[in-house]
Amino acid sequence: MKISTIKYQIGLSLVELMIAMTLSLLLMLGVMQIFLSSKQTYIATEGLSRVQENGRFAMTFLGYDIRNASYKGECLSGINNISGETDVRYTLDGGLYGVDSSQSAPSWFTGSRDTGTDVILLKHAAGDTGLTLSATTANSLTTTAATGLKQNSFVVIADPVSCDLFKNNSADTASTLTSAQNFPRTYPTTAEILQYRSIAYYIEGATLKRINYADASPAAAELISGVTDLQVKYAIGDADGQVTGNYVDAQSISNWAAVVSAQVTIKTSSLDVSNPTTREFTSTIGIRNRLP
Repeated sequence: MKISTIKYQIGLSLVELMIAMTLSLLLMLGVMQIFLSSKQTYIATEGLSRVQENGRFAMTFLGYDIRNASYKGECLSGINNISGETDVRYTLDGGLYGVDSSQSAPSWFTGSRDTGTDVILLKHAAGDTGLTLSATTANSLTTTAATGLKQNSFVVIADPVSCDLFKNNSADTASTLTSAQNFPRTYPTTAEILQYRSIAYYIEGATLKRINYADASPAAAELISGVTDLQVKYAIGDADGQVTGNYVDAQSISNWAAVVSAQVTIKTSSLDVSNPTTREFTSTIGIRNRLP
């Protein structure tokens, strides 16, 4: 009697192995394609979100300072500058000043703007210090607490009768503010103490920067990266604050005190050089203190 034995397969043939490897490779290629497509979509979405976020932030910063240009508290008269500084950075009644991309930068501008971009200088006393006066003299203001305002920073004192811009000679830990020049009048203790702001916005290295020339030590601050262009046009208003013509470049403005509105255009771009996303944002912003 012949006994047969059952032989079990203990391996794969070369053909079976090649078929299995081919199927696995095709499966992996499909997974990789889905992964790469998802990654590309994520990068594009993130780039678009970043560009939109940068544009919104830039307009928020610029919009706040443009709306508040020329603000001087409850003062109803022209501001009196006793700081000793005389250039356009310290003339609050002309609350803004622009430099077109085709114009040379003024001597006071300490930044370095990208070619083809504008500069806008915005000035106001919208920084409420929250300080309360307890006494005043010919050239000093005594407060009920330490002022927190740095020495050599610029300050505005205002009431309905008049307002003065001066440079603070006292330390921030003192409870007094002193001026090198006497105030034209003695202010009541109900007068407002406001921080003066004189801010230049510009583009340098595809970054929106600003310098506050009213600080004790003005220095450029980086606000938002990926901002590649800044263009500003201005509209003149009549005695009632109504726009009287088209929006024009800074070089066409001869009387900055007559400007009632600014049209700001910024361009933002994502940092992905292989697939950059670029967006342009435009906003028309009225100067509240000059509108009817």
